[in-house]
Amino acid sequence: MKKICCLFCFILLLASCNDTDEKLDGKWQLQTVDVEGTTFTVDTVYYNFQTSLFMYQIYRPASQSYSHCFGFKTVNDERELALELTTYGTDVSKFLPQTDWRNASQVFSIEQLNGQHLVLKNGKRTYYFRRF
Repeated sequence: MKKICCLFCFILLLASCNDTDEKLDGKWQLQTVDVEGTTFTVDTVYYNFQTSLFMYQIYRPASQSYSHCFGFKTVNDERELALELTTYGTDVSKFLPQTDWRNASQVFSIEQLNGQHLVLKNGKRTYYFRRF
């Protein structure tokens, strides 16, 4: 009986880890960024997640075009999201100045994640997304 309970707990643990990955899958539009109490409205930045893949996407209204950079995501303990941009098609060093990222690797705490909203925190910045 003890083995069955342990097995059941282990299965629940695995299912909950996959739950965060599943909830992240898809396209998220950044709506606002809060920096030390000052809120900035943003509607041209998108984070795209699929399995372990990540794409940072920026829409350019003037030219009606997108710039993007690919990378990888790792979810640690359901509350931490590690993102890393890689030079695959786009030079990361040329892409980063278009963002507020200081380097190609960022670690966020997941403050909220449900079917429609995602809130990520990185240092003094809080990012508010909606599912697109």
